[in-house]
Amino acid sequence: MTLVIAAAMLVMGSCQRKPVMTHARFVHLPTDGWQRTLPLTFRPEYDDSAATYDITLAVRYDNSYRYRNLTMAVDVITADSAVNRRTVDMALADEYGNWTGGGFGTLYQSKVPVVEAVTPDEARSIVVWQSMGVCDTLWGLVNLGIITTPATKK
Repeated sequence: MTLVIAAAMLVMGSCQRKPVMTHARFVHLPTDGWQRTLPLTFRPEYDDSAATYDITLAVRYDNSYRYRNLTMAVDVITADSAVNRRTVDMALADEYGNWTGGGFGTLYQSKVPVVEAVTPDEARSIVVWQSMGVCDTLWGLVNLGIITTPATKK
């Protein structure tokens, strides 16, 4: 009898849906700077094709970054290859030059939402371009990445 109950619990447990998880993908930026002509491409990871997700852009930077903000062009590419471009401006320091991101030591991280409540077909890939008007190459940026989380809004 105990064996039958254990087998039934095992079968019933395998029928449950897997939880939808948060996934993060980061790339290291070149030590000789992120050039305006170097796009970074990300493919978000999704656990459930029927669920909706929020995608956040995150940047890690150090004290050698020379500006208060970071402006990027972000292309959200759909499953049918449509491109939805948006401009993302991240404030990395306040008006007094104090870093606003979280972190410790000389490494900080800031993040900003890119899209909310999208299906996997609505955001098949994300392409990020640095679009700072002040220079063609940015130094002091260490990593750039996307964080995919289950949508908080439906």
